[in-house]
Amino acid sequence: MNLKQSIHKTIAYFDLFDFPLTAEEIKEYLYNYSKPVHIKEIKGTLDEMTEEEKLEELKDFYVLKGRGGIIETRKTRKFIAEKFWNRTKLYGQYMRAVPFVRMVSVCNNLSYDNPNQDSDIDLFIVIKPGHMWLSRLILTLILQFFGVRRHGNKVTGRFCLSFFITENALSMEKLQIKPEDPYLAYWTKLLSPIYGENVYEEFKKQNEIWLEEKYGLKFSDEQKKHLYVDRVSGIKGFFEWIFGGCFGNLIEKFLKKTFKKKTLHKMKHLGPEASVIVSDDILKFHNHDKRREYFEKWRKII
Repeated sequence: MNLKQSIHKTIAYFDLFDFPLTAEEIKEYLYNYSKPVHIKEIKGTLDEMTEEEKLEELKDFYVLKGRGGIIETRKTRKFIAEKFWNRTKLYGQYMRAVPFVRMVSVCNNLSYDNPNQDSDIDLFIVIKPGHMWLSRLILTLILQFFGVRRHGNKVTGRFCLSFFITENALSMEKLQIKPEDPYLAYWTKLLSPIYGENVYEEFKKQNEIWLEEKYGLKFSDEQKKHLYVDRVSGIKGFFEWIFGGCFGNLIEKFLKKTFKKKTLHKMKHLGPEASVIVSDDILKFHNHDKRREYFEKWRKII
């Protein structure tokens, strides 16, 4: 793939989400380009593509021809993102205090400051192995208590608890769809942790090889800008001690049996577009996995 093709694919992908890119961002998000490239080469190629009328440059942003309107969309969404990040920081202090929670991170559109006015706040949470169901229940109860958990038609600005893993399942490679999965690749790269730096570093370590070899993408420390300082409170440590033995194992076993049965029953009524995984190390509840849909739209553009 030459540089023009890679640039076109990169801009076209983010165009699916009404997100124009600067030259520096194009370099950072450059899709499946294996050669080292300098920002001057990027800008020179962008100038050529603009002269060829394949792209437009407006206010330092590059967009597909006729898509200049998404520049204002991005600016509007930046203000929404700031509001959502403030909310995430506020309630993140409660989420990180939950026993056995090892990482709390933001994913999907907020991870790169692109939520719209109707968006929720998608979370990706890592739990200590053997305590998935208990930690999930406590997190759910806390967010429900504060009235900020997404459920039913209550979506906007609420937290979506739909993706949990344990420290045994940090690699996302096996979740890819064929023939390629740009959505998962960018989702992985852009994941933005608010708690659990050590686990996030391990997450990067386990995903950096396939992410670079197949998609030409690398992690950036920019994604750590919302991290809290890792501190395990005495209260969290106490409850982990209480629930870390036989008593906690009995509760975990009961919760797993109860909620797994309900979840498997619900799965029977979901359509083929659903992506639900229920295992000891992964709980993934997406009633409508749009990755194939996005891939097909992207392929038509490119």
